[in-house]
Amino acid sequence: MKKLILIGMALALTACAHMSRPSPDQEFEAYRSEVRQQRDAGTITAVQEQEKLRDQYWALYGRDGDSAAHFAFTVALMRSVEAGDFPAKDADALIAAREKEIFALKMASRQLASSYEYPEN
Repeated sequence: MKKLILIGMALALTACAHMSRPSPDQEFEAYRSEVRQQRDAGTITAVQEQEKLRDQYWALYGRDGDSAAHFAFTVALMRSVEAGDFPAKDADALIAAREKEIFALKMASRQLASSYEYPEN
């Protein structure tokens, strides 16, 4: 009986652990904050920040053409910032605006996919 109770408790704890798991979006936003803090502290460069974000994004969501193009743009833009050819504030604003567009498109495609009704056979 004692073993049965312990097994039940272990299963309940396992279920609770899986319920509190953050979504990929939450994981990525937490990682973005962490990497931004590293950049602000000067431990990584702006280019390294974008490369880390790219790698984490691809690990969570997979690689696709839109994200590859976005991160190629952000890395190139931050290289221009580091070379002194482009203002950092403007680069951050451009990247933030593009990320809002990408996020909006991602959310719209998720809603469309979740609302699709499959025809009956």
